[in-house]
Amino acid sequence: MKDSVIRNPYKRTDVFRCLHPSHSLFHHRVSPYHVLKRKRCFPQGCLYFDWHCSLMEKGSRCIHGYQYVGKNCKGCTYYLEEKYNFQPECCLSPADYQAFLAETETFDTWLEEGEHKRFACSGRIQSVKPLFELACSHQQKQRLFKGYLLVFKRGYIGNQLFDDFLYVRISESQMARHRFISRMKLEFTAEVRFDGRLVLFFPKSIEILTRGWGYHWTRSKALVALKTGTLLEHQSEQCLACTWSLLMDVRDDESSESYRKLHCMKGVRQPEVCSFAVFQRVRKKMKKHSGVE
Repeated sequence: MKDSVIRNPYKRTDVFRCLHPSHSLFHHRVSPYHVLKRKRCFPQGCLYFDWHCSLMEKGSRCIHGYQYVGKNCKGCTYYLEEKYNFQPECCLSPADYQAFLAETETFDTWLEEGEHKRFACSGRIQSVKPLFELACSHQQKQRLFKGYLLVFKRGYIGNQLFDDFLYVRISESQMARHRFISRMKLEFTAEVRFDGRLVLFFPKSIEILTRGWGYHWTRSKALVALKTGTLLEHQSEQCLACTWSLLMDVRDDESSESYRKLHCMKGVRQPEVCSFAVFQRVRKKMKKHSGVE
């Protein structure tokens, strides 16, 4: 695949939908990566177990002192378990689904050849955001600051154009040294990894080709955004496109699951009354009328 354009078909939201309760936050749209790679649940579906405690549901305390129903409750007299089967629904026609499978096969071939290898990369930064993680274990939740993410709308990996969102993990020391901001054009080398998104790790030999504009993140600013921010239950299109939102990595040690939740760095709990979204729309209109891209 020389001098070709590649895209990530596993992030498409028009291929599958699933009525599993956990997907209600995404309007039941579910990524092909989740269906085909993580759960491998199409077309047979997956089993979902809903745990209950008949004692807690009556307002009484657990006889073992637990605060919620978990894996340690199995075998208890008051433990109840309901089993459900959910099957993802394909939203494409048979012909379009076959075309989608051909697209994933091409992408998988490219990924097998390039994953965990270093490439010369380049691109223009669309946005810079802190990288946060929520670690959940033994009824405790801890928010962690893990560095930064440079977000590219597209970029080059080797001699190939990756015409899709591309993410670069940056350490605190690299941010302090280079002060990355939007519109900067960079060249660097990095290792390719894939977690449903294409993420470039361990960037080195960073060269700034053109300067950007705006302010750069510092540790103090990032920690304020981490402590005062709010985790949102729903992922609205408005919030996903907002400058002040990010997807926080959630690591649940109890269930050994990992996923992402939307984090508002401004602490807005109700997106429908968000003043930052209004300001962004006004700013976008002003840029359009002034001819600034």
